[in-house]
Amino acid sequence: MGRLRRGDAAPDFTRDSVNMGRVSLGDYRGQNVLLLFSRYFGCPVCQLEFDELLEFRRIRPGLRVVYVNQSLPESARVYIEGRGVDFPVVAAEKSGGRYPLYDLYGVGSLGPVAAVEILFKGRRALQLGKRHGPYEGIETQSPAQFLIDGQGRIASAHYGLFKPEKLQ
Repeated sequence: MGRLRRGDAAPDFTRDSVNMGRVSLGDYRGQNVLLLFSRYFGCPVCQLEFDELLEFRRIRPGLRVVYVNQSLPESARVYIEGRGVDFPVVAAEKSGGRYPLYDLYGVGSLGPVAAVEILFKGRRALQLGKRHGPYEGIETQSPAQFLIDGQGRIASAHYGLFKPEKLQ
């Protein structure tokens, strides 16, 4: 599937989360929800962006969040333990070398701009003490964020590193 844009219907899905049971995007009808796609928790940039997401949630506590990444379920459970995560974290299933849930939202490889941005953010992550853990996903995977309105439509789509200002 191609990239989603503002006004497109958000594809529904139902998956098991590692911390809150079964989650279905359709359960959020009538509410705004932030759907984030990341690589895996062993990635220092992803660790930093997860911290940034938790900080963003402190500023916007009423915003619903569904977080999707490529970590193995047990790795994801261990990483989020004790971090006060009150939203579902979905460990995406891999099939035929791909992640179908990422494909459903048109989330592909890093583009040239995001590839450069990740180098700078990676340096910052290392300076903040983030360290690389196990490789569990596609190393060239782009992150993406979608703000979905109460009618199940894409209100904002951003393919690239987490930038809360892009979610307005």
